[in-house]
Amino acid sequence: MKLKRRSIHQTTTNTLLIDGESLLKQGFYGTKDIKTHLGSVGTIYHFVNTIRRFYNNLGITKAIIFWEGENSKEYRRIYYPFYKLNRAEKVDIDAEHDLHRQRIRIKQYLEELFIRQVEINECEGDDAIAYYVKNAPHEDKIIYTNDHDLLQLIDPTTKLFLWGKQALIDIYNFNNYFKYNYKNVGLIKMICGDVADNISGLESFGETTVLKLFPELKTEVKDYMWLLKRVDELLLENPKSNKLKILKEGKTKHKSYGIDYFSIMNVIINLETPHVTENMKKVIQEVIYEPLDPTDRGGVPTILKYMEEDGILYKLPKDDELFSLYWLPFLNIMSKEKKFFKDKTH
Repeated sequence: MKLKRRSIHQTTTNTLLIDGESLLKQGFYGTKDIKTHLGSVGTIYHFVNTIRRFYNNLGITKAIIFWEGENSKEYRRIYYPFYKLNRAEKVDIDAEHDLHRQRIRIKQYLEELFIRQVEINECEGDDAIAYYVKNAPHEDKIIYTNDHDLLQLIDPTTKLFLWGKQALIDIYNFNNYFKYNYKNVGLIKMICGDVADNISGLESFGETTVLKLFPELKTEVKDYMWLLKRVDELLLENPKSNKLKILKEGKTKHKSYGIDYFSIMNVIINLETPHVTENMKKVIQEVIYEPLDPTDRGGVPTILKYMEEDGILYKLPKDDELFSLYWLPFLNIMSKEKKFFKDKTH
């Protein structure tokens, strides 16, 4: 998808909320061939260049990167022990080391480029993004990810760029990509599960089956309490239906959860009520309302030094004019942030 260029002269705050782990892995697995004596370095360039492209083409005036905090999965594993266990099984030690090295380096780049970062112990990035969205209604927001869970956060001021589909999805074009009401994303994921997060879902249920049994979900906003009541009604009409029995029993490949299944999945999946800690509340409020301190941030000169050290300086345009244009979106953001800090502290 080619992004449409906007004027950089904006009165509204246009905020880019980046799922840092998603962008990191997109770059890592897509640019492995870019290597130096340090190892692969394409992830670093891809990360920075993606932000620059969004700054340039969508008039972004603020960007925040959300990282997974330490022990971030533990809260959901209390309720569902299988949560994201599949990721541990796929770890390649060398690749994990290379990814971790580039993650650390990217964080250094972001500091110099005046880009906010959020990483909260015992909290997942999705929860922090959800809390941000719900507490910054005055901002126009674009979430960058490939995590379909975050589709739950689309609203009149929030769009989502799914890089796997190369699509910018909002409340108006949602049905061009998905065949149900955008408010039912969470409910459908509760039933079908999420392979990426190792949530098995109900046995033998996929999106097509769900919409066939409950066509109301295509156009009407529903919740799991409605669903359970509707299952009881349909069982009276068709008491031999195996699909309805599975729903009633909360049957998964692991075990049958009975009436507790949907209350557990509501905790695991529903981003309308994200897992929020007191520390998260404090951090997100600061990220929304407080300026960045420019002290010790070197900006573009420091980034050029980093790029030379990392062996990716050659990726930049050689022509002087194009070189200047490349950095212009970052310089605009830096100038804005410095002014914000000066206005706030004087």
